[in-house]
Amino acid sequence: MRLIAAALIAAASLTGAASASETSKSVEIGFRASDLTNVERLETLRDRIRSAALNVCEVYEARTLSERRIARECMIEAQRQGESQLTIAVARVNGVIEMAAEVR
Repeated sequence: MRLIAAALIAAASLTGAASASETSKSVEIGFRASDLTNVERLETLRDRIRSAALNVCEVYEARTLSERRIARECMIEAQRQGESQLTIAVARVNGVIEMAAEVR
């Protein structure tokens, strides 16, 4: 079984860096359900999220202080969103979400 997560979204409203026609950029990071139950594989996924955030937010292309600030804010938000989606995926694999639904 292969799961695909839209791991990162850097919204133009957050960064102010994108053009009007380009409202957001995203990167999909593929992983298997078994990756979510292994500590080393989870760390690899977190590294991939960090790397994707760098690319989506074009951190290395920022030249001025203003561009660097915007890119840093974008990266922080993109990484936060990716980590949030990863946490939800881990909870689903571990049955936490289904158990919470049954308790209510």
